[in-house]
Amino acid sequence: MRKQLFSSGKYCLEGSLHRTILKRNNMTKVILMVAAVFAFNAAVAQQKKLTQKEKWEQKVAAYERKDAADFPGKGIVVFTGSSSVENWKTLQRDFPDKKVLNRGISGTKTTDLGQYIARVITPYKPRQIFLYIGDNDIGYKHVPDTILRDFKQLFFAIRKDNKKAEIVFMAIKPSPVRMKYLDNIEQTNELIRSFMAIQPQTVYADTFHPLLTDNKQIVPEYYSKDGLHMTAEGYKIWADVIRPLIK
Repeated sequence: MRKQLFSSGKYCLEGSLHRTILKRNNMTKVILMVAAVFAFNAAVAQQKKLTQKEKWEQKVAAYERKDAADFPGKGIVVFTGSSSVENWKTLQRDFPDKKVLNRGISGTKTTDLGQYIARVITPYKPRQIFLYIGDNDIGYKHVPDTILRDFKQLFFAIRKDNKKAEIVFMAIKPSPVRMKYLDNIEQTNELIRSFMAIQPQTVYADTFHPLLTDNKQIVPEYYSKDGLHMTAEGYKIWADVIRPLIK
């Protein structure tokens, strides 16, 4: 009888110990899960706190790390500008026989891009520079004369250290969300086209009109759901415009 009681007590003790260990393990898992959630939320909060300029710095620094690991070379063709360039993911595939480099920086206005010339253009001593800028200036309601002034400053800053490069301005595109600014877009494009016409080693690429119908209507298939950025179909239109110009 005593032996049976002792045996039962032993089992009760072992069961209690096992339950305690399980509880502790479960508590540890909960603590780790809570800590992971807090860490994730902190990372997200930190990301949200980044200013636009800090995001640009991160983007350009990432480009520089890529260059440090595998420098693309000199005498290449550089595409730079705002998000319509950065989002051109098929750029190399669209021009397979050319050495092209995408150095777009989303969100930049004309004056913003000027801060990064020495880091996203000059290191490559490009033979051609395709420049898409001004779209966000339009979004910020800058008037055509102001955009032209800022473009001239950018142009001459690029030319200073890239004297032999051909500079190609890609016309500001129409887009569904900015159709109310269509007149300003056209005026800005025309002002820049006239300026480029009197500068040596320059080309004006009409990446505006091919995106519209004959009666100046938007072609929905060319644009993503945000009404600003282009779809693969839109980039095909751009590629057709650029292909005869790229060297």
